[in-house]
Amino acid sequence: MYSKFLVISFSVIFLLGFLVANAQLTTLTILSIDPVPKEVATGDEIVFSGTLTDINGNYIVGKTIRIQQERITSTNILASVTTDENGTFTTTWTADLDNPTKDRFLTIFASFEGDDQYRSSISVRAVTKVAIQTMKVSIKLDKQMYYNGDIATFTIKFANPIGEPLDPEMIRTFYDDKVVSLERENEGIYKFKTAWLIPPKHTLQLIAEKYGYEVYTNAITLDVSVRKSLIAVKLDFDWSPKQALQGESTIFSLFFSDTNKVVIPFVDYDFIIKKNNEAILELKGEQTTYGRAMYEHIFTNGGKHTITVKINNIGQASDLKPIKLSSDFNIDVIKRTTFAVNVKSMQKVDAMRITFRNPVLFTSEVYAFNIKFDDASKVKISTPIDWNLKTINDVITIYTENNPLEPGKKLRLRVNVDGNIDSFDWNMMNKDDNILESGTSKVLEIRFKQS
Repeated sequence: MYSKFLVISFSVIFLLGFLVANAQLTTLTILSIDPVPKEVATGDEIVFSGTLTDINGNYIVGKTIRIQQERITSTNILASVTTDENGTFTTTWTADLDNPTKDRFLTIFASFEGDDQYRSSISVRAVTKVAIQTMKVSIKLDKQMYYNGDIATFTIKFANPIGEPLDPEMIRTFYDDKVVSLERENEGIYKFKTAWLIPPKHTLQLIAEKYGYEVYTNAITLDVSVRKSLIAVKLDFDWSPKQALQGESTIFSLFFSDTNKVVIPFVDYDFIIKKNNEAILELKGEQTTYGRAMYEHIFTNGGKHTITVKINNIGQASDLKPIKLSSDFNIDVIKRTTFAVNVKSMQKVDAMRITFRNPVLFTSEVYAFNIKFDDASKVKISTPIDWNLKTINDVITIYTENNPLEPGKKLRLRVNVDGNIDSFDWNMMNKDDNILESGTSKVLEIRFKQS
């Protein structure tokens, strides 16, 4: 009797221990997830948060929670996070699209896999949509009405749904069915400037693409009216010089417009330069297709000259309008002053002064002078500050590194000579050792009266 009681007691104790251990492995858990937005945009951050507790409401700490998307045949883990000391969790996921051209609908839930102490659990399901966004685009013109010869400027602005500027990833632009490019001015702001407009219509078509946004496509057409004007051409020399320097290049810019100051793109004309009614340049049958022309000329003589432009026809061959109009423009050509060298010799003290003068209208700075004497050993020259001297054979070179002789300035040299010098050869050079001028100077002898 006693042994049977021991066996029964031992069995009961074993069963109770098994039940206790099994109860610890199967503690129920409750996993909750907070509401998520019903709709988001690509690039938005969705915040997932919630709480993991046991059946009695006790917080479960340090457990991994997975945020999953439910699919037809499987699940997709969007994020994972660990519960804190309060059993709560918070994590984020950046919204994205499966197909860049379609909205994405997601069924989302939180899951806990369980472990040796707690049972697994999942939250209720939530549904959200990652929506394709609509790009806001405005296209504006700089004027309300356009006439022939005008230039139109399109300003295009791109923005997200709340008005913040954005740059599309690809922009295709067509102007009158030809591919053109937009000029980016700032984030989300682009411009396009047309050529001179010709009636009746012109169309700008725009296609813009950006990931997460609907493809934007639109076209805008502007009407071009014919402005009534007199059949005349205005010639504008505003960009031409009133004076020119003999021997230097001179640029002439011409601008053709009608009486309403509208550009005349197609002009047939003659371009003539005269001096004393004698043509020194005559270009006949010149043509322009954009209303402007430019010429470069070097005047070999000084004095007054006349630029004459004779208009013969305006328009294209299919709509050519003969017109006789002549415009004159006077220009003064300033005669170039040569480089001057003055030499004076004072025989009594065997001294000589040489003065080099760089004229005001001379365009170059002088960095060196070469002076050739019959016998340089009999000559001693005192140089000014910042000017140096060297002698090779009978050529004395006076040069500077950083204090050149500028136009309108003089360089004076004091020279002591042993004997008489009647003349000498000279040249001057620029910074690159190119000879600018050369010549021969005679010595003006000054004699002193003896008392």
